Amino acid sequence: MFRGTFTFTISIFFIFSSAAKASEANVDYLVRRSELLKMEDGLRFGAGVKLNEEETKVNNLFKALKDKELLNGYRNPEKNVPGIHFFKGKSQMESDSRVFRLLKNMPKGAALNLHTMSSVSSKWIAQNISRTPGLLNCTSKEGTIILTFRKKTNMACTKVSEEREKYGSEYNKLFESLFNLYSPTPEVRYTTKKEIWNRYKTMYYTIFDVINYLPVFRTFHWHMLEQLYDDNVMYAEIRLDFFPLYDENNKIYPANQTIIELKDIEKKFKQKHPEFFGIKLIHAIIRSHNDTIIKHQLKQFVTYQAAYPDFIIGLDLVGHEDNGRRLLEFAEDLINLPKSTKFFFVAGETNRLGHTDLNLLDAVLLNATRIGYGYALNKHPVLMKEVKRRNIPIEVCPISNQIQKLILDLRNHPAAMFMSQNIPMVISNDAPGFWGAQGLSYDYYYAIMSLASKQDGLATLKQLVWNSIKYSALSEEEKKNAEEKLQKQWNKFIQEMLNNPEFGIEV
Repeated sequence: MFRGTFTFTISIFFIFSSAAKASEANVDYLVRRSELLKMEDGLRFGAGVKLNEEETKVNNLFKALKDKELLNGYRNPEKNVPGIHFFKGKSQMESDSRVFRLLKNMPKGAALNLHTMSSVSSKWIAQNISRTPGLLNCTSKEGTIILTFRKKTNMACTKVSEEREKYGSEYNKLFESLFNLYSPTPEVRYTTKKEIWNRYKTMYYTIFDVINYLPVFRTFHWHMLEQLYDDNVMYAEIRLDFFPLYDENNKIYPANQTIIELKDIEKKFKQKHPEFFGIKLIHAIIRSHNDTIIKHQLKQFVTYQAAYPDFIIGLDLVGHEDNGRRLLEFAEDLINLPKSTKFFFVAGETNRLGHTDLNLLDAVLLNATRIGYGYALNKHPVLMKEVKRRNIPIEVCPISNQIQKLILDLRNHPAAMFMSQNIPMVISNDAPGFWGAQGLSYDYYYAIMSLASKQDGLATLKQLVWNSIKYSALSEEEKKNAEEKLQKQWNKFIQEMLNNPEFGIEV
């Protein structure tokens, strides 16, 4: 009996001992797991942002809204806005997403990648510019529609006012379709990148001459600022080329008139809206031009930048990268520009490897102040390290990348990697008017819902907002003033989120 009791005791000892060891091993596993997650979280974008007590409360509310929306999307993949095409998710985002409502009210700092001709919503253009007296609808020999206020030789032209009478209430939709890429089935309408870029070019040709009509130029750019301001964007660095303007008497104004007009528009807008910080200009030269035109425009840039050093901040080469000329072709000319020249190069807006993507290499070597899009950067580990070492921010434009068929599901966007490794970046909107968006809220939605981790919240958003001022071309004094304004707007936003039930953030 003693021997049996002893054996039983030994057995119980070993059972408990084994269980204790298993438990210790499990605890050790969970500790190591937690440590690895903590190490990853510490590397993430926004990890260094500390939220105060009130911001933490808003963060908790935001995270609850985000989690609920992500869960609903998981259960209903066909309605999962973060994972479907913008054209299919936009109306749902606007009507149902409380995350989007919160983002609309959040101060977003600056838009740093915005092309003026595609900056204003197509709906507003259809409702307003189409009613401007004297507007003509002309068709070129190639079949391209050209809107203008001056007679075009060798083109068949009709008065838009007559077309409006003919088509009645349907005319706004017809007119708007001239410069909006929207399709309910984008995968069918645009089967290749070539198709989408051809449509881009056509829309620019259609709208180019009407925007350079002086009365429209003023109205259009005023409304551009209004749409930014209404979306709680306080500052913008806009890309444009400088072309001659013309008026109702067919008087032609020199190209620098665009600068004079924009300075005047900014001045008057800031007088009306003191919270708005302003705009600055990036001279955008089309990369597909021949050497003669590009050399002329580079000289033009030097002249204008010297005349307006605080308003014209730098230079970019724009247009379809895959079909355009590469930065390497212009390296000598760019190197010989004044040493003070800042570059904001579009680079890596491609899913090719070993060709167009090498613009990223030249952008880094030419010491770019910022890199536009940078979509292909994750394929270049050395360049990615160099971008981080040099603190060169990437202007990430998620919706633009999707519409241009670089990626279907934005949850797979390379910027998700940028965020996981805290690569310097800002969120911008590129050409929102061409897809019916306004301001930055739509791109911010995809940044926090598609690119960011499920755990990322207000700290990530705050880092993105402050980065937009940090990586702007404002002077140090201007940045300080802008950040002070931004902080006041941010504090107001936090209080509104906590106190105003209309935002619907209670869960």
